[in-house]
Amino acid sequence: MAALHGGKAVNHSSNKEEAFVRVRRRDLEKLTTEVMQLREFLPRVLNADLIETLRKARRAETKKDQVEQEQNQLRQERSHLQSRLDAAQTECQKEREEKLLLREQLWQSGEELQQQADFCSTLGSSACSLLWSCSSREETITTWLSDGKLHTFLNIAAQTLESFVKSLDEELKPPAEDQSSNENQFVLALVGTITNIAAVTGGRDFLCSSGNVVLDTLMKLLHLMRPGVFPKLKVLMLMALYNVSICVKGLKHIAQNEDLIPLIWTLLDASEHWEVCLHCLRLLQSFLLEDDVLLGSRLLDQELRARVGRLTSSTQPGLRASALQTLEDLKALCPKDGKPS
Repeated sequence: MAALHGGKAVNHSSNKEEAFVRVRRRDLEKLTTEVMQLREFLPRVLNADLIETLRKARRAETKKDQVEQEQNQLRQERSHLQSRLDAAQTECQKEREEKLLLREQLWQSGEELQQQADFCSTLGSSACSLLWSCSSREETITTWLSDGKLHTFLNIAAQTLESFVKSLDEELKPPAEDQSSNENQFVLALVGTITNIAAVTGGRDFLCSSGNVVLDTLMKLLHLMRPGVFPKLKVLMLMALYNVSICVKGLKHIAQNEDLIPLIWTLLDASEHWEVCLHCLRLLQSFLLEDDVLLGSRLLDQELRARVGRLTSSTQPGLRASALQTLEDLKALCPKDGKPS
């Protein structure tokens, strides 16, 4: 039995193993043509390049999946790092604020410390100036000697002077002698007090017996100070040494210093203030007036005599007169036969 479906005859056979389809010749020829075309062109399309391209496409797809997974992981890591960065920035901001606060506190503390230092400097200067004024009275020195605390004061004074002179030496330029400076006034008053102590008989004896450290410090600092620096302080130091030299024991102690003659001719330099030269000559005369001539042959130093000779032409009358007298005394030590008298 046959039936026609869509222009095509279909034969349904009772035998299930056989099936026949009726196709129009035109359709069969068309199908045959298409099959032949596929057989002709399919090998050209389905070649090795296409297969390799397909493989590459599959690999690219796999790589794409991997890249997406890596990107997701990187996004997670970036998110984690961003969280850590935000936390670090927050902590940094907090530390910056704390630093600013500490800096403000440090600045305030520095201001307070400077105010305290200025106050202490002013107080020390005023107190030492009063001490200098009081020490001009002999009974005051006597009272100090009986109290038994003068030794401590002299040790502190020696340490203070040494520290001050070293600070002057560290400066590149010689500092101006500012009398209004609390520090300078304090040091001047300190040396002035020592000078007044040495002006009293009891004070001289005490300096020669228990105040040797102060005397040695004064000579050491005079040697360290550069020419032309702080002449007022040098004058007070020389006055203190001169006052001590009035006592024979003090004169002998000063004479024992091997650097005394180099110190004297250094202070007689032309670049020094004329008052420094004058008081240096007075100290030198203390040795020249001593019968035993404690310095002996050291007073025959030619450089010493030359420097004293240059001061005889000074425009300062007092310095010129003192230099002439000192030069005569030096010549008297060396008669014509060349031997000390």
